[in-house]
Amino acid sequence: MKIVKTLLSFMVMFATLITFTANSDAATTKTMNAKVANSVYVRSQPSVNGKKVGTLWKGDTVIVYSKSKTGWAKIKFNKKTAYVYASYLTFAKKAGKSTTQKQTTSSKSTSKKTVATKKTTTTSKSTSTSKKTTYRPVTTNTYYYVENGKNGKMYSTNKRNSTGWTYWYKKTGTDKVQTILVRESAQGLDYKFTKTGTVRQIVYPFTKGQVFKAGTKNSKIVYILNKMTVKAGTYNTVVGVKAADGSITYYAPNAGAIKTIKNNKTIFELTKVTTK
Repeated sequence: MKIVKTLLSFMVMFATLITFTANSDAATTKTMNAKVANSVYVRSQPSVNGKKVGTLWKGDTVIVYSKSKTGWAKIKFNKKTAYVYASYLTFAKKAGKSTTQKQTTSSKSTSKKTVATKKTTTTSKSTSTSKKTTYRPVTTNTYYYVENGKNGKMYSTNKRNSTGWTYWYKKTGTDKVQTILVRESAQGLDYKFTKTGTVRQIVYPFTKGQVFKAGTKNSKIVYILNKMTVKAGTYNTVVGVKAADGSITYYAPNAGAIKTIKNNKTIFELTKVTTK
């Protein structure tokens, strides 16, 4: 009889332990789905010095476990834990909540909420950038342009160095091919040139009228436009940055620079974008 009681007691304790463990795991496991906005290396550690374990390509969907304050995302990759820089990912969590809210409200209430949301979005675009928006050019695209009357193109082979800079190649007219390094972080979008070194193109997050250091000189956010049309097409949430020489360069999401004006004259304009 004692043996039976002992056995029953052990079974109860074992069942309780299993239930507690399952509940603990459920409480601590919070995942998000994200889409890859631009191709990026996957690393074993949350550092640019971490070992490369693979590549995520533009359009891929990935499960994200968490995001750190330093900008790294902990993801599931080949059934293991790995890391990528979060700015390369687009999270759709908020969009899902918005859809759920619309489905549970009346049509009249939904209409009012939609109008209010549009107003809020417009205000946001005219004052600051969304953390999800990337102004880095996409490595799978080739960007054609006219600069000082010469046709040119800018392209990338998606090659990156150990510190996270992506190599871009710019060819204008009969000039030699110019190599530009591009890197985006939570602090801003940076270009590295052979002659002038690292120059910040845009600071994140930004507001109209904001002044920031661009290399050794200051630049200023002078425009945040809902829409802007150039020869290559129409772009949303365009940022106009005024440099120390008085020129204004306009940047668009997933494109980089689309137009530069100096002394009321267009000296650079994007004319066409093709995908490889």
